[in-house]
Amino acid sequence: MMIERADQLAALAAAVARVRGGAGEFVVVRGGLGTGRSALLHAAGEEAAARGLRVVRAVATPLERQVAHGVVWLLLEPLLEAGRRRELPAEVRPDLEYPPAPPDPRRAHLVLHELLELFTEVVHDTGPVALLVDDLQWADAASLRWLAYLANRMGGLRVLVVATLLEGDDAADDVVVKDIAHTAARTVHATPLSAGGVRAYLAARCGVPPEDAFTDACHTRTGGSPMLLDALVNTMLGHGLHPIAAAAADLAALRPSPAAARLTRCLRAQPPAVGAVANAMAALGEATEADVVAEVAGLDLPDFDAVARALRRLGLVEDPAGGLLRFAGAMVGDLVADQLTAGEQDRLHLRAANVFYRYGRPVEQIGRQLLATVAEPEPWAAEVLRTAAGAALTKAEPRTAAQYLRHALAHPGADRAELLVDLAAVERGYDLAAAHRHLHQALGLLRDPADRAFALGLLPVVTGARFAPDVRQVRQVLAQLRSDPGPDAAEAALRLEARLRYAERGVPGTGAEAAKRLAELGDAPAHGSPAQRELVAVLLYLATVADAAPRESIVDIARQVLEREPGSPNQMYTTLPLTVLVLVAADALEGVESWLAAACGPAADPDLPTLVAWTGQAVVAAASGQLGTARERAQAVLASAGPSRIGITSTAMRVLAEIAVEQRDPALARLVVDHLEPEHEPWLRSLAHGALALTEANHTAATEYFLDCAHQLERSGRVNGVLLPLRGRIALLLAATDDPVRAEAVALDEASRALAWGAPAAVGRALRVRATLLDRDEDAVPLLREAAEALARSGDRLELARTLILLGERDTGPDAPEHLEEGRRLAAACGAHWLSGSAAEPSDSSDGGPLTATEQRVVELAVSGRRNRDIAELLEVTVRAVEKHLTSSYRKLGISGRAQLAAAMRGHRAG
Repeated sequence: MMIERADQLAALAAAVARVRGGAGEFVVVRGGLGTGRSALLHAAGEEAAARGLRVVRAVATPLERQVAHGVVWLLLEPLLEAGRRRELPAEVRPDLEYPPAPPDPRRAHLVLHELLELFTEVVHDTGPVALLVDDLQWADAASLRWLAYLANRMGGLRVLVVATLLEGDDAADDVVVKDIAHTAARTVHATPLSAGGVRAYLAARCGVPPEDAFTDACHTRTGGSPMLLDALVNTMLGHGLHPIAAAAADLAALRPSPAAARLTRCLRAQPPAVGAVANAMAALGEATEADVVAEVAGLDLPDFDAVARALRRLGLVEDPAGGLLRFAGAMVGDLVADQLTAGEQDRLHLRAANVFYRYGRPVEQIGRQLLATVAEPEPWAAEVLRTAAGAALTKAEPRTAAQYLRHALAHPGADRAELLVDLAAVERGYDLAAAHRHLHQALGLLRDPADRAFALGLLPVVTGARFAPDVRQVRQVLAQLRSDPGPDAAEAALRLEARLRYAERGVPGTGAEAAKRLAELGDAPAHGSPAQRELVAVLLYLATVADAAPRESIVDIARQVLEREPGSPNQMYTTLPLTVLVLVAADALEGVESWLAAACGPAADPDLPTLVAWTGQAVVAAASGQLGTARERAQAVLASAGPSRIGITSTAMRVLAEIAVEQRDPALARLVVDHLEPEHEPWLRSLAHGALALTEANHTAATEYFLDCAHQLERSGRVNGVLLPLRGRIALLLAATDDPVRAEAVALDEASRALAWGAPAAVGRALRVRATLLDRDEDAVPLLREAAEALARSGDRLELARTLILLGERDTGPDAPEHLEEGRRLAAACGAHWLSGSAAEPSDSSDGGPLTATEQRVVELAVSGRRNRDIAELLEVTVRAVEKHLTSSYRKLGISGRAQLAAAMRGHRAG
């Protein structure tokens, strides 16, 4: 495929035309390895044959260089008739059993003359001839002398000689080869393809235009070498890859064996120093200064310069850019590296690490070489690898950092305990099991209490009990720290106390103890040290769930904590994220979202801090009524966190269960149930199964599950239901299952607790539930007005929307339409389509006309056998509203009661 070869083809055609005109022509095609010299030689032969020249080909190889006159025989033998073969000089004839003794110099010259005379006669008798010689530099010495002799005497001879010459090959510097090349009338250069040429080649081979990213990747991999490109595309097509951007990354894994074989043969034909430099560059794996490559290859600079020039002429190495040497195409380096044995690679990588170390190169450069070898390490290697790990962390490359640290552990003389702690600190972001294992190993080696406390505090607090530290070990270290008067010990003790209190949160009385300890820290506990703020975060959480401290005080301290501890990924490993739950429970959400956003990393491969932040964002969004955002974040956590992060998934599943109930989505509820693990707490299991039962309209089962969930939470000391507003749902379910007395009792108890806590969302929700249970509008409306006033100060827009819609339905005053419209607007903004257009009561004056969407839904539920209370609970409206929708529907359908609904609806649909 002749791409970007127009000038070369034109030169070859001109040479053929000149021979046709009666003059001889000698053409040399020069180029590096794989640049298409043989393809141009083949094109010359096709052009010559098409113009009537008799074409003869010969390929020289390194293995046949000792066969005297071997190339001459290959060229002349096809031209000679049987009789004339006897006229060949004895020195050239291969049919003699014993070759004659080596001729003296005078006889050698006569052989050249005899061969030329014979060849001249053949050309005169048969017509013009084209002699094609591939890889002239590898021809035997006798054949080279005759070709040089011919080149200087072919002016009037109708013969075309085209020979290819591999630039940079050691044999190309032979005196006779150089003389032939200088004598040639024309020199044609084979060069690599440009990016445009690569694009044209790909389009022709693949049948479709390649995407730019794929073209660029191919050009980078091959350096435009036609040989490498052809081999790469053959392999690519064999693997079923297409020239699209998505497949560009797959090219790096392809190793075309034909290209590897040709490259290996070429390098083996060169002096050993050429292979040594190529191997050194492959081991280094990146563009590197000449002096470094020379030292790794074991060459002095003068010798190295000659080798580097040869490699450039061979087309394997680019001209130095910025003083750096690199292969002409990444594939060249890969193919060279693949030919190295494991032992050779080890020695080269260790030598490269030593060179980099002596030159004072960046630790990451040294570290990459150390990672690639298992040879006997140097004494300084462990510290270099540890430093390289720190540099990788600053670039947000934790997995690379972990590689450095694991490799450092194998080096003698390394501080194993410190390395294990460092490794765990890196792994905790993406592999909690490995981090937990390495911390356990480190704790067996550490002796200093402060060091042990640091190790115990590394694993995140909110991921669950599976990877929590042993409580007895925490107590032991904490006692040792408290006996040490030093400031470092005091800080470590505060952090350990925070973790110990959180680990024992299920012990009765922890809420009251937390409130007492919080008071001991003074009037401004958040103004202390970072370690004290971690303790304060736990104390606030325990006091909140146990309803053991005033809301106003808790909110004030929690906000001070976040103000003094800006959000960051590192904060997600501490107890500080518990402060988010505290502020959500207190309905004080200002600033929380921005604090969490600062801790989020890339979404493509979320680490643990990102997952913790996403979990907090899901809770905040749900508390604000933004169910779409809450669902998206919680599902992302569930998809990425995995079963090992029970604490994170528990919160995400709790949010999704609430959303499933709110949206009556059985598929979402089933998703939550399917993600339950044995380690999940009993309350979450009951919540998940209750949500599924409710979405499947099994109200009795849902009630039992939710009651058990509330009981489990009470047993664990979480008496304040604001973190999971469940009792209002239970009250509505009890009412729907014909237990109005218990429903009223639960609703009153919830209202009492909410008013005592004082969070606007909790107060508004509790009052709205109480009002929903009341059949008389004149009793319900004052409660709804009070709820709306409380919710106006709340961040929960969805609860406000629901309350305003109910108020608009049940109030008969002039403000009712405004309340209804505002409620629908808020519901639409929250994405609550089931509220925004479906909660209005029908007008008593409706007569005829089509059913509204809400009437249609109410009638369908009634036809399916649902009772009015079931329909009211499902649609989050009052029983009276359902009755009015049904009355309006009866009037429009022209029937008198429920018994006629099914038949009337069939006729209504048919109409």
